[in-house]
Amino acid sequence: MKPPLAAFLQTLGIATYCTLIGLFLWYGENYFPSTPSVITAILMLFLLVISAAITGMLVFGYPTYLALNKKIKESIKVLAYTLLFSVITILILAGTLVLR
Repeated sequence: MKPPLAAFLQTLGIATYCTLIGLFLWYGENYFPSTPSVITAILMLFLLVISAAITGMLVFGYPTYLALNKKIKESIKVLAYTLLFSVITILILAGTLVLR
């Protein structure tokens, strides 16, 4: 798979995951009590750890696979394109907030 396409698909996966978590947090207040408690803090920390693991796999999984198969240049390209596409996605989303 060409590095730009792999990076685009990885960034799409990250954006999809972040959207789902954002929707969960936005609509979650309808289903969970709004009173903060120790359980709420623990659940949020678990969500943080799981999110870091999932997005870490999405960003670094394929480049690590390539690097382990001695394709270092392609690995670096995929990682660089993924970070570039992620920054572009963040700028687009921030731009939509500013233009509202």
